[in-house]
Amino acid sequence: MAEPEIELQKAIYDALKASAGVMALVHDVYDDTRLSDAQKTAGAPYGAADGYVSFGPESTVPDDYDCIALDEITVQLDIWSRKVGRLHCKQICRAVRDALKDVELDLPTHGHLTTDLVLQRILPDPDEAITHGVMQFTAHIEERE
Repeated sequence: MAEPEIELQKAIYDALKASAGVMALVHDVYDDTRLSDAQKTAGAPYGAADGYVSFGPESTVPDDYDCIALDEITVQLDIWSRKVGRLHCKQICRAVRDALKDVELDLPTHGHLTTDLVLQRILPDPDEAITHGVMQFTAHIEERE
């Protein structure tokens, strides 16, 4: 049985990549932004869209309830924009939110109960040319036997 965190990350990644709304606003979705020279030459991570999404910190807390083994997994998605102002970053955040709202994520060996947006922030970045969005989603995942 795969780890629920791995299955959840793949399902979120797949949902974002399948979202026309998200992909119209960003160059790509990244698990890791340490890029190869070929990726950098191709314009990554920002690309022509001047934006991207990356996975950030994550935490897992067991949340068992009446003989049901649950995990509460909080995943942070970081939104990055090089366009002037906050509008583009906010548009990406909305598209990500829409892509994950009320979606039943496909987890091969676990049951997905809910994924809820619990925090969204737009932050100034130390690099003044970048706007940084932070979105935290909490998912409740049931262990199947």
